[in-house]
Amino acid sequence: MNQLVLNNQSILDVSLQHTGTVENCFAIAIANGFSVSDLLTAGTFLLIPENLRNDNDVLNYYSAKKIQPATAITEDTEIPTLKGIGYMNVGGNFKVS
Repeated sequence: MNQLVLNNQSILDVSLQHTGTVENCFAIAIANGFSVSDLLTAGTFLLIPENLRNDNDVLNYYSAKKIQPATAITEDTEIPTLKGIGYMNVGGNFKVS
């Protein structure tokens, strides 16, 4: 079956959304000639192999809540600057002795 890649989706996101497991991302990557860390282009289709084991509990939950994970970090993704109590910045001058 072919599945459409949404904006900012990774192979992991596609695997979770359409099979309910993280483990299937490797089979999906291989079936499509990708590495699991490759960036995907929104609007393309990925082949989801038919013989994968699905987690129906996760699939039913995602379907009921209309969850479409999209966690890929791209060049357009803005990474927030963390500040305040509870955040520690380890810079280049940090030494462990």
